[in-house]
Amino acid sequence: MKRAYLIEMTVFKHYARQLLGLGLLVSLCIGMGMRTPLAMPATLTCMFFMMGAMGLAAYDELNHWGLFRLTLPLSRRDVVLGRYGAIVTLGLLGMVVGVVGALVSVAAISALGIGGEVGETFAFDPDLLGVMAFTTSFTLLIGSVVASVVTPIYFRLGQTRATQILPTVIVLLFVLPVATLGNSGMLDGGIPGMELISSALEALETPAGIVAGVAVCVIISAVVLAASAALSLKLYERREL
Repeated sequence: MKRAYLIEMTVFKHYARQLLGLGLLVSLCIGMGMRTPLAMPATLTCMFFMMGAMGLAAYDELNHWGLFRLTLPLSRRDVVLGRYGAIVTLGLLGMVVGVVGALVSVAAISALGIGGEVGETFAFDPDLLGVMAFTTSFTLLIGSVVASVVTPIYFRLGQTRATQILPTVIVLLFVLPVATLGNSGMLDGGIPGMELISSALEALETPAGIVAGVAVCVIISAVVLAASAALSLKLYERREL
């Protein structure tokens, strides 16, 4: 697995550098547009999980790399686990860079004495750190779920065929259920479990609630990725290349 992981990171490192620079610029613009530095780590975390999964899959069909890789002393299990290791590494890299970038931006704007909307947007607040931790972990969960959905499809169908059906899969999993519930009248009496959601949001206003929220997001992300890796392994073992 270690060899496969190192190969994945080596293959992807040049694209990752380009993605990092673009991601920092995009996240900074989003942060200014939304008037909060919280958007920087949130954007980069989710972006790196998604682009890591999709970008690594794209390399499989570049110059038949996926076929050549199997001629190396690597098992299919190594390939799958190495891929998920690389996805998690890239996602965590985006998270760390986003957090550091947000804190550096806040410190730089404060040190330069920039006023106006920009100064207010990036003004330091002690409560900012707790909120940043939760929002970042929540986007980590979102990125993990998306990567967990698309990666098994890439392993089973390949990047070209998977790209053709992914929009349909996303609609079926995320858009259609919401549209169906919204038009069915089932939510006219209110959203089920709304009281529980309200209680959870109130708990997030406390330090203990934030810690619990971060822990829950991280645990769910790990479970979802582990289940996805197990599925990808089964699908990839049965795939004829």
